[in-house]
Amino acid sequence: MFDARGGTIEVRRRDERLRDPDVTNWSDLLEAENLHIIENGSVNQSNALNTTLAYLQPYYHLDPQGVLAKSRVGDEKFEAERIPPKDVAQFWESLQTRFVKRRHSRYGQLEEKTNIPDGCISVFLQGEFPQQQRTAYCDPETMLRTVAKNAKGRPVVVKAHPSSNVKQEAELIFNLMSEGVELHPTNANIHDILEKSAVSVSYNSAVAIEGFMHHTPAILFGKSDFHHVCETVRETEHFPEVMKRALESDHDYPAYLYWYFQNYCYDINDSGLDEKLLARFAQLGFTKERLGLVSFEKHSWLKKALLSKQAGQELSSFLDKQPEITRYALLDAIKVTEKSWVYKAKVNGEKVIVKRFLDGDIAHTVRSLKGELDYLETVFDDDRFQANRCLYAWPESGTVILSFAPGKRLGDKIAGSSGKARMRLMKQSGEWLHRYCESRQRNSTFGPGFWVKQVAAKNTDHITSKEDRMLLERLLASLQEQVENVKGVPVVQAATHGDFVGINTHFHRGTIYGVDIQGECWLAIAKEAARFLVWLQIHDPDHGGGRRYGISLEYIDAFLQSNVLSHNEQMTTLPFFLGEQLYGRFVEGYDRPDIRENARSAIETYL
Repeated sequence: MFDARGGTIEVRRRDERLRDPDVTNWSDLLEAENLHIIENGSVNQSNALNTTLAYLQPYYHLDPQGVLAKSRVGDEKFEAERIPPKDVAQFWESLQTRFVKRRHSRYGQLEEKTNIPDGCISVFLQGEFPQQQRTAYCDPETMLRTVAKNAKGRPVVVKAHPSSNVKQEAELIFNLMSEGVELHPTNANIHDILEKSAVSVSYNSAVAIEGFMHHTPAILFGKSDFHHVCETVRETEHFPEVMKRALESDHDYPAYLYWYFQNYCYDINDSGLDEKLLARFAQLGFTKERLGLVSFEKHSWLKKALLSKQAGQELSSFLDKQPEITRYALLDAIKVTEKSWVYKAKVNGEKVIVKRFLDGDIAHTVRSLKGELDYLETVFDDDRFQANRCLYAWPESGTVILSFAPGKRLGDKIAGSSGKARMRLMKQSGEWLHRYCESRQRNSTFGPGFWVKQVAAKNTDHITSKEDRMLLERLLASLQEQVENVKGVPVVQAATHGDFVGINTHFHRGTIYGVDIQGECWLAIAKEAARFLVWLQIHDPDHGGGRRYGISLEYIDAFLQSNVLSHNEQMTTLPFFLGEQLYGRFVEGYDRPDIRENARSAIETYL
């Protein structure tokens, strides 16, 4: 955000005095004219904010007082009845999906299911951090002895902290067990433990919050900023009564988690994160102007950067909530516009394309796309002809995940070939289209007048060259002259790709894959064939050998060997649609010198 807007960020090594509980004046470390963001800090100064992961991904503190146990949330009042139930329900469901159903936590967890004693007391150690930060009310040994002594027959399951001195904690557990203290050490997935626990015990661990997702009460032996729905032990002799209160408690955990994370934390996947951060900085007096940030509205490239970032954040937030998505990574943005987002990604271990539609009836678009791709799985029963598959679809959000088509774009593959290899590729391209269309066809009669009107209506104001405008007039006149000859001739219409060109097909190890298929699209097959041939001609013109209807013979002859069109249509509808496509491509691609030149040459030959 800062780099894109022209701001300056300086990364420094954190002075440990910024975490020292005894230090109360940091003015010699944090110069007044700058805004300071301190990782894991406990600084309370007018130009500083403290940050760290707020227990659960993707939430972070940005707090003027401290982080975790020392954050300002601990001083706030929680009132469950003031929180909208609908918002709570949606947030709760997203947490259940991301963490409980996936058995996911901050640190890596065992995938194997572990049997845990039902109704146990689970104790989660936290290394030396609580003592270092002076948030612990006793040492780990005292905590374990206290819990075991007052367990009243409940098994005490203990898990060491994954990032602490495991050997030290293991020795503590072993020594206590050697004395006869009844403990059950485990390295199980925390969700296996929490779902069987009557209560969780820690100083102020994130596991207590994760326990709330299982409706497991929490007992804390330390200071915390989420004490509102916990029972806290400040003196060990009070543990029995605290334990009783915890077991009898009925806290509204869904409302609490919503209140905590939505009001006091920052979701790094939030599409509105930038503006929320700027608002937070402004509260300290660091406005956009003071930070030297420029407006996105003044720079189109900044708008594009912001749109791309927001797209990635929104897709990440959406995928986080889908139970069928266990892991994912958005890799590269292929296209990010106001109409659609397309990303290369890896989902559940498979390379895929993630696409979100934003324009029109998005639910209908997704359902049509899925229906068409599911149908094509039954049509393309030959290894040489394939289309990418629809792996997941969420119509209401306009989102789909498609299988990744390997290899090169077919247009690039054809351009890089020659001779018989090129002819084989062209024939196979026609065969792919033929296979797509052969099971859904209807015979009709051709009405060229509609297409002539479409051509004549195209905006050509950007074409200022007198010669080029005259060329288009000649081409339009040619189409008008053909009307009487082709009007009413037989034409085969079919459900087809809808945009069959070299960039919407891939070639890999002998297989052509269709991509970017939007749904069932009925067209004259001749129009789809003309689209493919004209696209090739203007992107990779021939290198000699003659042309027919403006198209290289090595393209058109090999393509038509596929029998995708009848001999009659090769002489009637195809020439007409080739002219129609040449007109459109010349007008639409006129600003590109290479396309303009190639299309001009093809039109002159066509005429």
